[in-house]
Amino acid sequence: MIGSKPTIIERKKPNAFEFHLRGLCVSETAVDVLSDDIASSLFERERALLSIDNQLISLGLRLTLLLPAFSLFILLGAWAYEGTDPTWWESSIKPSVGQSFSSTLLLLGTVVGIGWLLALGIHRYRIALSYSAFVQQVEASKERHQSIEALHGFDGMAHRIQKQLRMHSLSFTTVLLSCIGLSVVLLLGLRTSLGQNVFLASWGMLLLAVGFHMNTRQNRFNMVHKSGLLDAFEAPVHPSTLDGVFDDMIRTHLDPLLRSQYDELMRTIQGFVKRGIKHDFAREKVLMTLYRHYNGLDSKTVRLELEEVLKEEGADALLNDESFSVELWLQLIEHAQQQCPAFFRLIDRIEQDMEFGRPPALKDLVFEVDLENVVTKRANLFVFMHNLSKKSRTVVFRVQSPDFRPNQISMRYDLAPGKEVWWSSEALPISIEGNEDVLGKMTGLLRDGTMAWQTLLPERFGEATVSVRLEEVSGDLLIGRQINVNVRNEFRRRLRRIVTLSTQVMGTLVITLASVLELLEIFNV
Repeated sequence: MIGSKPTIIERKKPNAFEFHLRGLCVSETAVDVLSDDIASSLFERERALLSIDNQLISLGLRLTLLLPAFSLFILLGAWAYEGTDPTWWESSIKPSVGQSFSSTLLLLGTVVGIGWLLALGIHRYRIALSYSAFVQQVEASKERHQSIEALHGFDGMAHRIQKQLRMHSLSFTTVLLSCIGLSVVLLLGLRTSLGQNVFLASWGMLLLAVGFHMNTRQNRFNMVHKSGLLDAFEAPVHPSTLDGVFDDMIRTHLDPLLRSQYDELMRTIQGFVKRGIKHDFAREKVLMTLYRHYNGLDSKTVRLELEEVLKEEGADALLNDESFSVELWLQLIEHAQQQCPAFFRLIDRIEQDMEFGRPPALKDLVFEVDLENVVTKRANLFVFMHNLSKKSRTVVFRVQSPDFRPNQISMRYDLAPGKEVWWSSEALPISIEGNEDVLGKMTGLLRDGTMAWQTLLPERFGEATVSVRLEEVSGDLLIGRQINVNVRNEFRRRLRRIVTLSTQVMGTLVITLASVLELLEIFNV
């Protein structure tokens, strides 16, 4: 990703020498305990605030959206009824409260605005705690000599997190200025020209703050949940050919913090692989089994499948790991499936063909290709090939589309002969002892086959066509397919952009109008 590297605020952990300079004699162990206590306190505060935030403020009741809408509407009523009270108010309520209908609405709108300010303050504080916890994790990785700052995607993720923090601060400051302005209007009243202009500016600031806040609705993050950074992470690059199919797919969509923990877990599991089983096969079998568990495979069968490639201690280490619980594995698979649905659809289609004993597309070659039906930002084209013959062969894969960039792709693949017969002409059970089931055959097929991943960038919205061809080197067509997709904006993203842009433009115009009117009043124009 091109751009300057975001600055991470460094918070140095006090060492024993610094404590000695302060007149304290503390061992390194005591300093580590103190640091752990601080981290634990930070985690507890963030968890408590995140629960409130998710239930009331940014999610659930969504006070950060409900309160500003209510406040803006009430304040418009205060402006509209200035100087004229409704009959029911004038006859029944005004004698008791001694306030006009407009003044009451102005007071109520200001109170609601202050409530929004408090909600934003709590939300902003929770974001600050999450950021502090993030910085602590970065520093902890440095102390373990496993710095995550060098991993792909860290700079972009750190930039999005810091942008979230800045936008929350900007939104909070704008609402604070608006509430101060409304308080001034309560003192001046709407009958004076200064009060009217300050009211307009304050109302415009509220509208502008809504636009700022809408920018924070995406790339949400927290450090309470292990998967809390996934929405703030976007993989800058991905492999064009997946070596370990499931391993590369999962790793590509892991944020740097999770990726370092994932690599550490895989190194641990590697030590429990049974003798005679290759490590890459074991890793793919483990991930394939977890994916089947995501699709409904029961826990008992999952353990039996894992123990076919791992020792009992290895299965325990995987299923009971604190960093990667089974629930987290399911969340990671779901996240990857949301990002690349075509990949998992292709896998499911091959599984179904194996389960029912269907023949492959070609007699001596397995060929499958898939692309998302609905494309938003970019299209992910996946193609899988596996040579079933005993001789190596070279094929050319071509992609042509007038609606995507690049318009033409040509890739040459040398397919090695199949080491084992992974495709069966007979129906296979999902899971039995050994590798003569769908899980075992699929794992071997994906390991020995070739999975290509190409990113296509749409040039226009609407219906689009992608043509794929598999050819011999001589140019003879082996198989060809045409894929029709729909390119469009994601609805929530489009709605968020419309609301953000419209509120920011309208808020700026209202503030500008109030400023011009006040200047004209000052200079008696």
